[in-house]
Amino acid sequence: MRKMLMGLIIVGLGCFAILFGLVKASDHKAQNPAPARHGVLDLSAWDFQGEQVVSLDGQWEFYWDQLLRPGGAPSVSPGYMQVPGFWKHANENGDVNSQGAVTYRLKVKLEPSATMYGLRISNIRMASEIYVNGNRVGGSGKPAESESLYTYENKPFNAFFTVQGDTAEIIIHAANYENSQGGIPYSLYFGSAGGILKLNTHTTILNLILIVSLLMLGCYQLSVFIIRREERGLLYFGLSCIIIAWSFASNGDRILVEYVNLPHEIYYKIQAVSLYLSLITMVMFIKTMCKSMIPEWLINSVVGVTALYIGFVLLTPFQWYSRFNAAFSYLQLFIYVIILGLMLHSYLKGRYGEFSKRTLLLFILALAGYVIGLFDYGLYLSSLTPSYTLGYCSILIFCFLASFLLSYRYSEAYKTIEGMAVMLQQADKQKDEFLLHTSHEFQTPLHGIINLSQSMLEAGAGAEAGELSASHIQNLSLIRDTSRRLSGLVHDILDLEKIKRNELKVQLTGVDVRVSVSLVFDLFQGLITGKKIRFVNAVPEHLPLVYADENRLRQILHNLVGNAVKFTHEGMITIHAQVIEGQVKVVVEDTGVGMSLSDREDIFQPFEQAHSPEEYGGTGLGLFICRKLLHLMDGTIKVEWSEPEQGTGIAFTLPVAEAVRNSLPDYEAAKESVSISEAWGMAELPGRDKSTFTLLAVDDEPSNLQVLSRVFANEPYQVIWATNGLEALEMLKKRSDIDLVLLDVMMPRMSGVEVCTEIREQYTLFELPIVLLTARYGNSDIAAGFKAGANDYIIKPFDAAEVRARTETLLKLKKSVEDALKAEVDFLQSQIKPHFLFNSLNSIIALCRTDGARAEKLIMHLSYYLRRSFDPKPDSFVRIEDELQLVDAYVQIEEARFEERLTVVYDVDPQVLKRKILPLTIQPLVENAIRHGVTKKMEGGTVRISISLDKDTVYVEVWDNGGGISETGLQALWTSESASSERRGVGLVNIQRRLKHFYGEALQVSSEEGEWTSVRFHFEIQH
Repeated sequence: MRKMLMGLIIVGLGCFAILFGLVKASDHKAQNPAPARHGVLDLSAWDFQGEQVVSLDGQWEFYWDQLLRPGGAPSVSPGYMQVPGFWKHANENGDVNSQGAVTYRLKVKLEPSATMYGLRISNIRMASEIYVNGNRVGGSGKPAESESLYTYENKPFNAFFTVQGDTAEIIIHAANYENSQGGIPYSLYFGSAGGILKLNTHTTILNLILIVSLLMLGCYQLSVFIIRREERGLLYFGLSCIIIAWSFASNGDRILVEYVNLPHEIYYKIQAVSLYLSLITMVMFIKTMCKSMIPEWLINSVVGVTALYIGFVLLTPFQWYSRFNAAFSYLQLFIYVIILGLMLHSYLKGRYGEFSKRTLLLFILALAGYVIGLFDYGLYLSSLTPSYTLGYCSILIFCFLASFLLSYRYSEAYKTIEGMAVMLQQADKQKDEFLLHTSHEFQTPLHGIINLSQSMLEAGAGAEAGELSASHIQNLSLIRDTSRRLSGLVHDILDLEKIKRNELKVQLTGVDVRVSVSLVFDLFQGLITGKKIRFVNAVPEHLPLVYADENRLRQILHNLVGNAVKFTHEGMITIHAQVIEGQVKVVVEDTGVGMSLSDREDIFQPFEQAHSPEEYGGTGLGLFICRKLLHLMDGTIKVEWSEPEQGTGIAFTLPVAEAVRNSLPDYEAAKESVSISEAWGMAELPGRDKSTFTLLAVDDEPSNLQVLSRVFANEPYQVIWATNGLEALEMLKKRSDIDLVLLDVMMPRMSGVEVCTEIREQYTLFELPIVLLTARYGNSDIAAGFKAGANDYIIKPFDAAEVRARTETLLKLKKSVEDALKAEVDFLQSQIKPHFLFNSLNSIIALCRTDGARAEKLIMHLSYYLRRSFDPKPDSFVRIEDELQLVDAYVQIEEARFEERLTVVYDVDPQVLKRKILPLTIQPLVENAIRHGVTKKMEGGTVRISISLDKDTVYVEVWDNGGGISETGLQALWTSESASSERRGVGLVNIQRRLKHFYGEALQVSSEEGEWTSVRFHFEIQH
């Protein structure tokens, strides 16, 4: 540990030295030969061919409250201001404040040349413009002598220019009406254009290295926190690194505002908030790291005060809170000094908290470096130091050292856990070896007891004189049977060890389950003395043999019956079996104490019991070994049922032995009167003579189709089959009498969900209900089924009564919808007026004398119109092209009556023609438009039918330029009192009701009296 800490210290110091050296080595700012004096700086001897730049520090001419005209002579004598520096600190008379407009002026003596020069301006508060020899070369914001004309911005920028002659007169107009400190806080740099660009690149890279390093470090800590949520220190330290990175980006050289175009007010809020929010996250980080060292009240006070000040910053403008920023920064530094002092005091008193002595000292040194870095950074922001290299390196080193310390603590914790894990593994191995050796030692005496007791029983039973009394024989039997139970427990322990080593083997052969159950029951007869328990062997005599290991099957039965005996005080223990799809299912049932639902799976884990071992005893190994043994024999085991104080049923399955598999149909035939013939394929079962409904069952497993057929054997349904999805779709195309589809989800080639989606392309939920049958019952599976258009979802294995009930409900719902739709359509059909027929016939008779061909067409249109209108069994939905054909038949008849007074225009998207719509929805609207619209006007008018498609929505509009509807008529259009109001009629009411019922939509009617009327509706296409 000591070596590791020394290594951390050496690494930290090494990184500090390397960073500091790199920064200094790459810094090409030259030391000034002499600072400016009285507004003049002599650089005539300076070599500008290199890339070094020089700062323009020193005394600049200073003109308060005026902006001198560039190139002109000043009208007043100048004062002098130190650059860098703030206004209110430099005037000897004391009458200069921080807000106002000023002019800086400096003459730079140069060697005449054609060199392109440059200036680097980092910060001039709060607006500035730069002039060289009378020419404007750059600026940020708009300085002005009046606050109303001034615009603040204060972005860093570069300015490039050439100088004619040997003097460069640099004039800076500056104005500040916002900040509590006005002036030029940082040095201005002058040099060749190449030198200025390199300085800008160097500064940007230096800041980006710091910012990106802190962001990466913060993101890393946060990602670790997501994994280890209980480690709050990771959260606070990660947030601290990210906030400090933002603080560096928005303060100092301010690359955030230089490269990101943000509104000024938002930028300054980011600048202030990032500077002070880091205090909250840092003190919370220190609190989690140094528990009991820092008083709780101090942490809460710091967090509360800082949060209040941040809220003040967010809610007030810049000019309000900027005057308090400096004071709060000093308070922030003071808080860190107090925390550092408290930690040092704890260290000296020997209170190290969760640290060791050395790690606490290292953390104190790291935090001291952070405080030094903040102090140096504050000096730079206050223009008291030309750079913040020390602060840059100190803060970065603190973050990395704190990260190293966190990693070190978690590394130590991991090593401790790893060491404990090794010790536990060794202890577990020793325990296993102890159990193994002890079990082997138990085997020899147990076998001796069993064999001796058995031989004594045999000798006593065969003695002529009856050497053993009945009580002796009973005692010997109890000793033998108890020893066998103990031997079984020893075998369980040995089997557990074999399971761990994957050495458990089985010898599979045909085994008679009934005989094995009888042998196990015989073994337990002598062990239930004192309990009123009756064993019932209900295994059928002709049950097929199972493919299993005979000894292991008896071991499984022994464990299950032993558990049943243990938890049953009185009642019955019954074992019954049946064949299900090539598997023999054996169920062991008792009338004991039962178990809760939460214990049903846990009991198959090693050393897990549903009830207290102190009350019932046991090791919790039996069911775990049973599951492993059945797995080796291709079987399963589960809790079939269990109710507290009612009993438990545990079922296991084993495959039928291959040697008797051919006789299985005979056994199943004894239970089921109908067997599947492969030749039937998609054919129908022999159905009932009078079937009310036709059901289509789709499943790739013939046995499942047989089960479904038997479920509905006594129902008035005809069940037809399809063995895959493609056959089912083909049958739906050929047969129109199918009322409901029972669809299996898991099928080859085409799943049930895909078939359901295809069916919904042609049939709605009401036209053809679909019930999905599947063994997959996850939420996502059920959601996918309903999304595909299923009406119901039944989980396999299903209850026959449930399937029948759900099917009956869906069929009744389908019938109810059909009846309601037929009643509505019948009601519409009854509205055909007799005078319409008379007028139509009169028109046809008149045409017979003049235009026989047209009369013939009108007769055909009238015939089609009447046939469709009086269709006794209209489909629930019709194609739009069929509805339009009915409209056209009606329009042709009316055009024959009204001739040129009636014009009908169709604007129909061809893509909608094959889509389905409710019958008699468009035709009554057209009829209303003709009868109550255009034909009411002497000159007639036009009816326009528009049908368009947008994605899955069909839009329908019937427009006419007839007499229109008054505003009062529109308001009363759907009221019950206005049965005779304009345009209402029976057709509109029925259309409205059916649209709401089937689509959830309503008619939209708009009109301008005497001009036009529009009736619109839309609906989504049902898949």
